[in-house]
Amino acid sequence: MNTSHSIKTMFLASALAFGLGVAARADDSTPVTSNLSLLGQVYGTVTYDYVDLDGGSTHADSYTLSSNQPLAFGLDGILGYNFTQWGAGGGGRVNQNTLSGAIRAFSTAYNWGKPYAEAGVGYTWVRAPGAKDNSFVWEVAVGAELQVAPRATVTPFVQYTDAPDLAGGNKWNFGVKGNYWIDSQWAITAGLARDDHQNTSFTVGTNFRY
Repeated sequence: MNTSHSIKTMFLASALAFGLGVAARADDSTPVTSNLSLLGQVYGTVTYDYVDLDGGSTHADSYTLSSNQPLAFGLDGILGYNFTQWGAGGGGRVNQNTLSGAIRAFSTAYNWGKPYAEAGVGYTWVRAPGAKDNSFVWEVAVGAELQVAPRATVTPFVQYTDAPDLAGGNKWNFGVKGNYWIDSQWAITAGLARDDHQNTSFTVGTNFRY
């Protein structure tokens, strides 16, 4: 892993976290729900990622659907589906579909935030012009959910993912996610992440209780 790029990534993530915190503090300070945390809650997520690919003239578009369900106090289960496409307009598109599940353990014992650790597994299918491939995938991650304003949380994280049967299928992700509740059911989310392949992802989407 390139240390200089990791430092740049953490700087970008910190800057985004600071910006989200300042924006949230400038808004209405009245809570819209008794529990603004995403940890330990029943909710769904829909997001879009614009991925700026390093060293290429194209980008990737990534769409994710996921569901979070509490399994026990301090333990969540996550099911997700992701579709990613890159190479559009470059003469050949590559599509990747991934189904995954994960377990996330978190602590509420600290005043400064809620640290967590997670582990997940899944399967991915890749289709390129004239070729197909697939692989088992796994991931581990650590992070912490920080409440920066009555309606807003910011979550810095580090994640490692690996698809052993795919060339270049392993990577480290460093990033930060923000969540702002508009009302008791709906929230907007945004994020920034950079991997050790020097690709940068910009995320927008929504979280919703159900």
